[in-house]
Amino acid sequence: MDEPIIRMQGISKSFGGNKANDNIDMEVRKGEILALLGENGAGKSTLMKILFGLYSRDSGTVEISGKAMPAGYSPKDAMEMGIAMVHQHFKLVESFTVTENIVLGAEEKVSRFVFDRDKASKAIDGLFEFAGFSIPKDSVVRDLPLGDRQRVEILKALYRGCSVLVLDEPTTVLTPQETDEMFGLLRRLKARGMTVIIITHKLNEVLAISDRVMVLRQGKLIRQFDTDKTDARELARTMVGFDIDNSTVTPLSCEGLSPSLEFENITTESGQGCSLKGLDLKLYPGRIVGIAGVDGNGQHELVEVLAGILRPSGGTMRLEGKETAFGKEVLRKAGVRIIPEDRHRQGLVLPLTLQDNIMLGYRNEKRFKRGPAFRYKDVCSFTDGMTEQFDIRPRSRGQVVQFMSGGNQQKVVLARELSQKNLSTVVASQPTRGLDVGAIEFTHEQLIAHRNEGRAVLLISSDLDEITALSDEIAVIYNGRIVVQKNAQGFDRLQLGIYMGGGKPEEDA
Repeated sequence: MDEPIIRMQGISKSFGGNKANDNIDMEVRKGEILALLGENGAGKSTLMKILFGLYSRDSGTVEISGKAMPAGYSPKDAMEMGIAMVHQHFKLVESFTVTENIVLGAEEKVSRFVFDRDKASKAIDGLFEFAGFSIPKDSVVRDLPLGDRQRVEILKALYRGCSVLVLDEPTTVLTPQETDEMFGLLRRLKARGMTVIIITHKLNEVLAISDRVMVLRQGKLIRQFDTDKTDARELARTMVGFDIDNSTVTPLSCEGLSPSLEFENITTESGQGCSLKGLDLKLYPGRIVGIAGVDGNGQHELVEVLAGILRPSGGTMRLEGKETAFGKEVLRKAGVRIIPEDRHRQGLVLPLTLQDNIMLGYRNEKRFKRGPAFRYKDVCSFTDGMTEQFDIRPRSRGQVVQFMSGGNQQKVVLARELSQKNLSTVVASQPTRGLDVGAIEFTHEQLIAHRNEGRAVLLISSDLDEITALSDEIAVIYNGRIVVQKNAQGFDRLQLGIYMGGGKPEEDA
């Protein structure tokens, strides 16, 4: 592992007045797993996008396998040098099948217009066997859960014979079991001599899988560690500049409380993962109910029903004990606010500014209006208050959201949804997906604060540690149903895993 396969020296990159990378030196050796650690906005993804040719560097040099790469080289040039990158937001053609996505752009043709489908199929079969994946090759990508889409991206990279695999937040869409499966694959790739670079914020995963760690903060390389010579506390302190105290709640009983929102026997006709099949759920004021489950068991459909996007085909909803019609306007008027699982697709309009995105939630608020138009001075004052209160960076109303870090994009969503005057219920779906430890702590503090102020909070997360740390009650979803809902202290991780897999612990059997 002594031979550097990548050498980046003096790398700097700015976007307007924001210096994303500041004179970074980086060497990666052949056959190692390197973790690139840092807060959201620290410059990790920018550095790797420069390596992959998506961004051109402002200054510095890049060498891949001893070859100096010219300024402004392209992703095609990088791929020809054996670099592959799996992005946090997938780059798949959703209307294509798994096979079509894997071979797209790398087809071996038997004639000018026809590619060798049989040869491709055999090669893909070999990759599936090596990786241990079991995705139907003819499945259309839009019908796959997020975990399987991640696998397709990795197979696409391996199909092209890469020697360096860059993974940007690879476990954010995976369950603990799927993460273990992923790490097993990465160890096998390392044993074959492949170099792996992981961009991540999860300290326990850094310690479990990497050989070496590089920590970035505010665009600068702060320190490098051999993984076996550090620990989670030292890494967290280096990453954010201070000690992190993880937010937790002392679970409170819901016994004796009346539900503020109740679903009874909710069914839907169809869905992205699976339809709801008689789902029962109760939310309580001043309590966090956590939904635990393997991705694709109806979580997405549940959020769409709560958002008023998906109308159930059957079942009853009660607000404060009164049966109520379903619908977006009814739920918004009742104070239900959604933090969606995909901030890019569902939470933000990326080409708009920070101010425009915050004000999307206030278009009917009279306090900002003079006739049909917004009062610009009041809007600016409100936006400035939100950027200060939620620590959104950069503190610029005119900043285009597309060019902000993931953590700060999430804070824009939090600021808009959690500052509504009539807020009664917070639905937080994967609220910390892709965030660093500092942004995770901030998000948890917001959810706990609203719980303590008497609001109902529904937390949907694939991170069991997050569910168990924050929830007063835990409800397990499987195949479109809530199979159990009870006080969080009534579960251990083994029981949760059994319920999530569709089984029952012996005491409940």
